[in-house]
Amino acid sequence: MSKKQNEVMGSTGIRFTAEQLKRCDEKSTELGISRNEFIREAVEFYLEWLSRESSEKFLTPAFESVISAKLRDTEDRLSRILFKMVVEQNILTHYLMTDPNEQIYIEDLRSMAVQELKETNGTLGISNILTGNRTLWQD
Repeated sequence: MSKKQNEVMGSTGIRFTAEQLKRCDEKSTELGISRNEFIREAVEFYLEWLSRESSEKFLTPAFESVISAKLRDTEDRLSRILFKMVVEQNILTHYLMTDPNEQIYIEDLRSMAVQELKETNGTLGISNILTGNRTLWQD
């Protein structure tokens, strides 16, 4: 640090316990910076933590990427579960709408339900089923 920067910062007498100074020295040596730099960064970190306006000082990019990945995994899992639930609901709806004398195979209903959901991109509603052109018996 240049002499000019030192003058701009000023000097203050701050008291630390011997243990605190020892830990500061150990960490500053480990990081390859001066004790003063270490203490300034520690104070800045703590001030950021208290203000919580900006998380960049205490949420590292690695930590943020882990959180983002977990959220993506959760969203994917929920999407798959919702898709399965809607398929089952679609099967039930089609089953209830069929003629009781008609022989229906659940696997046929399932493949039709999956196809309908894919075609409508998840916007399938009861009105689509009731007024749609697709029927169970189309070949």
